[in-house]
Amino acid sequence: MTRLKLDKITQYIAAQRPGYSLAQAFYKDVDVYQAEIEQIFLKHWLYAGHASQIPLAGDYFTFDFDSESVIIVRTISGDVKAHMNVCRHRGSKICLEPSGSQKSLTCPYHAWNYNLDGQLISARNMPDDFDRSQNGLHKVNVALLHGLIFVCLSKEPPSLSALQNELDEVFDLFGFNNMKLAEKKSYRIPANWKLAVENYQECYHCAPSHPEFAQIHAMAKPPKVFQMAKSNFAQANQGQPKFKQLNRYFDLAAAGQEGYQYDRNPLLRNALSGSVGGKRAAPLLGSIQEYDGGASELMIGPLSYFLIYDDHMLGYRFLPNSVDECICDVSWYVNESAVQGKDYQLEQLTWLWDVTTQADKKIIMNNQKGVDSRYYQPGRLSEMEHFQQSFLTWYLKTLDQQT
Repeated sequence: MTRLKLDKITQYIAAQRPGYSLAQAFYKDVDVYQAEIEQIFLKHWLYAGHASQIPLAGDYFTFDFDSESVIIVRTISGDVKAHMNVCRHRGSKICLEPSGSQKSLTCPYHAWNYNLDGQLISARNMPDDFDRSQNGLHKVNVALLHGLIFVCLSKEPPSLSALQNELDEVFDLFGFNNMKLAEKKSYRIPANWKLAVENYQECYHCAPSHPEFAQIHAMAKPPKVFQMAKSNFAQANQGQPKFKQLNRYFDLAAAGQEGYQYDRNPLLRNALSGSVGGKRAAPLLGSIQEYDGGASELMIGPLSYFLIYDDHMLGYRFLPNSVDECICDVSWYVNESAVQGKDYQLEQLTWLWDVTTQADKKIIMNNQKGVDSRYYQPGRLSEMEHFQQSFLTWYLKTLDQQT
């Protein structure tokens, strides 16, 4: 990026008022978007999926954002590895389907063939001095967090050691290793990715915009009411591992460590789960013995979000396609022993967060339309948007490192 473009971004950052939404340029300027890709999406761990999606050798799925595509594959040795979905010959995508099973990875253009570890094993009619060992697929850092698959495209990714140490008990309790993907839905949103993330970060809009959510989650209540309910809930369950409270997120993470946050919040009106009527939706997760009427919020890095009920878990991620379009992927996970149609009904399991995300899609689209207006000006954030403010503070500091 040229000095002129970097200076422009520096001026945007310097002009941003604390406590206010972002200026228009942060949502529309292509140079800002490219800086975001470099500083955020290429340097942090991104939630790609779960090990249950690739149980057998040769099983794969792709993970895509912006112009990048990553192959997540189970190797012959049983390891999970990640490679850039870019042939080393002339750059064609290798895996054209979003998931499947292959004995090896063959480019559909000129038939260069790679083994599941990414090593080039066949390249037709190449010169005698061609070295196959130097032309394997570009490797991508991959990490398994109790079954959750994360990738990082940086050569020096942030460490996950602190997260693993502090959350190991939580991962075990909910049986992350023993979950399976029940359903995944993708919502294409014609808006800048930050508008989607900011919307997820705050519940100021929950009561007026999500009546279904507001009937189940105490978080939709006014701050004083919610904090009282949360305090009573935590006291009643004091000492249980589900009620850890960890905030190492955004600027609070130790140097060199990936940020994370974990907390547990109460549900309303004797609700047990995030499903139709707040009723039981699936068999209990992990070693959970009974419902406590709560749900856990887990955030790993700045872009990966998980909501954990006692009987199922959701994974949320927002990935950019371009400066003015993003994808919201929602995944529902259940106990690996659960049988669809017998132990859980998919429609009941997915109802709350499908209807909520459909509503959010409309909200975010309309937000982008307003931000596009020549009359848009940043507005003052409310006390219910404090976590959004934390995100924006981190975002501006991170973007400033580019300059």
